[in-house]
Amino acid sequence: MKRIALVVGHSEKSKGAYNDEMNVHEYYLNEALAKHTLNVMKIEKDLDPFLVYRKNGYSKLPGDINETNPDMIICFHHNASANKTVQGTETLYYHKAERSKEFAKEIQKNLVDVLDFRDRGLKPVDSEDRGGYVLKYTNAPCVLIEPYFISDNDGLIMGAAKQFECASAIAAAVKKVLDS
Repeated sequence: MKRIALVVGHSEKSKGAYNDEMNVHEYYLNEALAKHTLNVMKIEKDLDPFLVYRKNGYSKLPGDINETNPDMIICFHHNASANKTVQGTETLYYHKAERSKEFAKEIQKNLVDVLDFRDRGLKPVDSEDRGGYVLKYTNAPCVLIEPYFISDNDGLIMGAAKQFECASAIAAAVKKVLDS
């Protein structure tokens, strides 16, 4: 059984991006997609998915994740911009981690296929970049997904409507990378 850590980005106290027109916080979208992905992955006999929440602060998150001994890690986030028409899907990975890059490519391809938003590509990051701290200091291949921009109302509505499809796309990417 391969252990898959599904890390819910942000927390109840620090909810991330906010769309005031739709009254939606990023944290709740992150949690919903992570839970959908958990349910899809539970069907697979050889996967042992589990949720990870940020309980001890951001600086301790990599250690908390590592203590669970995952084989792969997906950090769930959503993007936002002051320009409310920006759309697209991107996936971040630690720039020196080849296995994470391979994982990021597969997830990015699958999410773009499902959402049909602009492919903003893979984003190699280091520990100082947004999301880079967790990507660098976790032991297993790790990616941070940003399926769509919650600041774009149309994108938010379409992305939220396709959460089950996104969850299936994420699970398929995990399976493909594990099988390769």
